[in-house]
Amino acid sequence: MNDFQPYAAMPFYPGPVSIHPAVAAVLAQDYAPPRMGTEYLPLYRSVRARLQTLLGTKHDVIIGTGEGMLVLWGALKSLLKPGDTVLSVGTGVFGDGFADMAEMLSCRAVRISEPYDSTITAATLERVREAVRIHRPVLMTAVHCETPSGTLNPLAELGRLKHEMGVPFLVVDAVASAGGAPVDADAWHADCVLGGSQKCLSCPPDMSFMSVSDAAWERIRDVGYVGYDAVKPFDGAVDDVMRHPYTPNWWGVAALDAALSALEQEGLEQVFARHEAVASQCRAGLAEIGIPLWTAPDAVNSPTVTAARIPAGWTWNDWRKALAAEGLFVGGSLGPLNGKVFRLGHMGTQADAARMAMALATLQKVLGR
Repeated sequence: MNDFQPYAAMPFYPGPVSIHPAVAAVLAQDYAPPRMGTEYLPLYRSVRARLQTLLGTKHDVIIGTGEGMLVLWGALKSLLKPGDTVLSVGTGVFGDGFADMAEMLSCRAVRISEPYDSTITAATLERVREAVRIHRPVLMTAVHCETPSGTLNPLAELGRLKHEMGVPFLVVDAVASAGGAPVDADAWHADCVLGGSQKCLSCPPDMSFMSVSDAAWERIRDVGYVGYDAVKPFDGAVDDVMRHPYTPNWWGVAALDAALSALEQEGLEQVFARHEAVASQCRAGLAEIGIPLWTAPDAVNSPTVTAARIPAGWTWNDWRKALAAEGLFVGGSLGPLNGKVFRLGHMGTQADAARMAMALATLQKVLGR
C-alpha cells in the first residue's frame, strides 16, 4: 500500500498508535470464514508461537478478539473466586485499578500503592513482603508500563518475591510494553502476562493476548468462568478451530502476523534500542525547551511513552488543540493526573526519530506563542 499515510503528520498519541503499513495491507485483503479456511489454524499457531517469544514464555498463549481490557478482565474473572484476597502493587492509575476490579468481583483487595510519579523500589518490595506475610493473597497484580504516568516498573524482584513466598498467581499488564521493551514472563514467575494489539504492535485496537502458565490453567478450569472475556473456552483452541468460543478474527490475527513479521525483520534487540533512543531523544528535547517530566528523578521512565507536565499558562484542552492544529497529536492522562499531564506515545510506528524531531520543534513553536 504505497499510498498509506499515518493519521497525522506527527502521530504521538499513546495508543491506539498509527498502524503499520504492512498491517494496513493485510487488513485490505478478504479472508474466508475462519472455520472454513484451512489456512487459519496454522496462522493462529504461528502467531501464538511468536507471541510466546515476545512475552518471554514457554507456556501457552491465547489470542482473543477485543482490545486490551478484554484480557485484564478475563484474567481476573478466570482466576478468582468471590472472597479471594488480591494484592495489587500499583504505581499509577492502572496498577491501582486492578484492586478496584478485584473488588467489583467480590474479592478482598489489599493495596500497595506508591506515588504516581514513581516506580517499584526496594522499599516497595518490603511493603509487599509484609503484606503477603499478613494477608496471604491468592493473586498479585502489577503493571509493567504504567502508561498514564510514563513509567516502566522493574518486575524481576517482585516476581522473585512472589515465587519465594508462595503466592499462587501473578498477573502482569504489559499492554503498553510488549513489543517495545523486553518482557520476561517466565523469569518474572508471572502466570498471566497481558498484551494488546494497539500499542507497540501498531495494529487496530481489536485484539488482545495473554500468556497462561500451567498452574493458571489448573485454576482456570477449577473456577470455570465462561463469559465472553473468559480464558477457559480457549482450552485446546490451538489444536481445533472449532474450539474457539466465538468467530475467530482472521483479519486481527493476520494483522498481528504482519506486525510480528515487521518486528522480527528489524530484530527485537534493534526494536528495543529504537524505542529507548527515541524515548531519550524525547526527554532530552523536552528538557531543552523547558517542559518538565511528570516522573520523579529516581523513577524508571518508559521507552514507549513519556509523561510531561502541561506548561504553565495552558489548560490541557488549549494545549491539545494548539498542538493538533500543527499536526502533532498527543494524549492527556487519567485519574489524578488528568489536566496536569500530557503524554507522547513513542511506541511501535511512532518510535521514529525524524518525527520526534519534528514534534519537539512543534512543541517549542507552540510554547513560544
